[in-house]
Amino acid sequence: MKFSLRTLARLLALFILSTGLSWWWFSGADMGWTKTYVTIPATDDVTGIQYEVKKEKFVPGVDFLALGTGLSFVIFATSLLFSTKNPKIQQP
Repeated sequence: MKFSLRTLARLLALFILSTGLSWWWFSGADMGWTKTYVTIPATDDVTGIQYEVKKEKFVPGVDFLALGTGLSFVIFATSLLFSTKNPKIQQP
């Protein structure tokens, strides 16, 4: 089975879009910017005072989602420049 360059570009765009969306969704689907740490509330055992502890954790935000979506749309738009059929090479 032989694919045209147009079809391959569209499949690549679909792969990038689905991979980026899946990675963002299963990594936390944070609607803010990307975070390299999260704050976790903790309670002091002796005094009972609550405080926040910073834990290092990478959470991709909407900037990664926008990057993946934008890249896939650029590749899809570029695929429109390719012809639908492979040109026939004429032998002299």
